[in-house]
Amino acid sequence: MTEPTLGRQGDEYRLSAQQIEQFHRDGYVILRAVLSEEELAAIEPEFERFIRGEVPGMGRDFCDMSGPYDRRFEDFSLVNAVLPRRYKPELEGNIYERRAASISRQLIGKSATLDYDQFLAKRPAKPDAVFTWHQDLGYWPTGTPEPLTATCSLALDDADSENGCLRVVPGSQKKGLRPHRPLMGEDRENSHILSVELTANDPVVELPLKRGDITVHDEMIIHGSGGNSSPTRWRRTYIAAFRSKACVDFERSIGFTHSHNDAISWETHLGALTARDDV
Repeated sequence: MTEPTLGRQGDEYRLSAQQIEQFHRDGYVILRAVLSEEELAAIEPEFERFIRGEVPGMGRDFCDMSGPYDRRFEDFSLVNAVLPRRYKPELEGNIYERRAASISRQLIGKSATLDYDQFLAKRPAKPDAVFTWHQDLGYWPTGTPEPLTATCSLALDDADSENGCLRVVPGSQKKGLRPHRPLMGEDRENSHILSVELTANDPVVELPLKRGDITVHDEMIIHGSGGNSSPTRWRRTYIAAFRSKACVDFERSIGFTHSHNDAISWETHLGALTARDDV
């Protein structure tokens, strides 16, 4: 019997049994050449409009993910645009979304549904463009049905230790949710940033990528990234995160959309969500 062709196949990206096994064993997997150079070039112009701050009306969904909400745009180190398809619906259904959906269905099941998207860009010569150690579920409601997540992160630039590539603690997804604390102040009114502490027993692995590669990680793996010490190179990342339809439907039913503008109150020690009395 002929083995199925792996990798890019039209709108799909077909995974091997070994890649699927690694995702569930280690909490992440690297996939190479998910988008071609031509496909990357087609989505970059809209990405750049967001990163240049040219899309109006985003509120806190456009911020510095390494600093406070009131930081001036010209001082941003880690430019963060959350839910870009909400502000530019023409992004919906692009080739990256379609391939990421194909990958996610293979990893977490046929009901995999796009939960949120995000554009991130570390400016050159910004050593403070650090994404602190965290678990994604620390930012999200706990107690959701079928919480397994496939967060696909597309490299628009080569990513390495110099410009702050992703770092993970393999296997940490199997050890539960650690306490998450706001990095700036006692609550999250000053900044969206949460952080966990590593221990001496946490093995850290860097995940360098080439342009067009992606990483996929789950909701519980501890991960983060260092600053950008390159004097000239950006590190740009396009995130598309998928969860089960039941999970996404539940999130929306309690008013959680992943927007930084959501009117919610956080119990940060659990990453739990409760509705505010004034909502």
